[in-house]
Amino acid sequence: MAAIFFDVDGTLVRWAGDYGEIIADAFDRAETTPTDDWLAHYNERFFHHFGAFADEPYHRAFADLCDEYPVDAGPRKLADALVAAELDAVEPVPGVETTVEKLAEDHTLGILTNGIPDVQFGKVEDVGLLDYFDARVASHDPDIEATKPDGDIFDAAKARVDADTYVMVGDDREPDIDGAREHGFETVHVDSTAADLSTPDFRTLATLL
Repeated sequence: MAAIFFDVDGTLVRWAGDYGEIIADAFDRAETTPTDDWLAHYNERFFHHFGAFADEPYHRAFADLCDEYPVDAGPRKLADALVAAELDAVEPVPGVETTVEKLAEDHTLGILTNGIPDVQFGKVEDVGLLDYFDARVASHDPDIEATKPDGDIFDAAKARVDADTYVMVGDDREPDIDGAREHGFETVHVDSTAADLSTPDFRTLATLL
């Protein structure tokens, strides 16, 4: 029996447009208009808090923004608006629904993602796929606090499932593919920009299992 772990962003789901459009939508939902300086400051503070595994990095980054600039909306409203905008903007990567449904018939499926658990798993839930994944591992789970390609997150995934073979499916070569191989996973590299992933990548997975 194999345990097959999928990355989230770019592997299970993708955004139809640019992420900048999602941030703009979030500010619009919060009834305020950002400047370029606001956006740059928010991004810098978000990645600072994200890299430090701080609680609620969205909220903390917006709190820093509101301390620095005269923003009309509060940090909680802005953070909630951005998460909602992200979830509303995701769509399944073409072909992944059929692949996941088929693989779940014979194997244990898992999610192995960098990001905030509620947000990352929420994206998968919003495209109707979450119930297929029995094992769910996110870097910013307080019990993990490690991002791919760090070995600790791959060890955490293995600890969730007893399997003969571990497989990592992802779109980003360094964290998903190189990191997984280094820690004992078979790997499948997918391209989320392709028109249809189901046929070639399902055959690739089938040769591993």
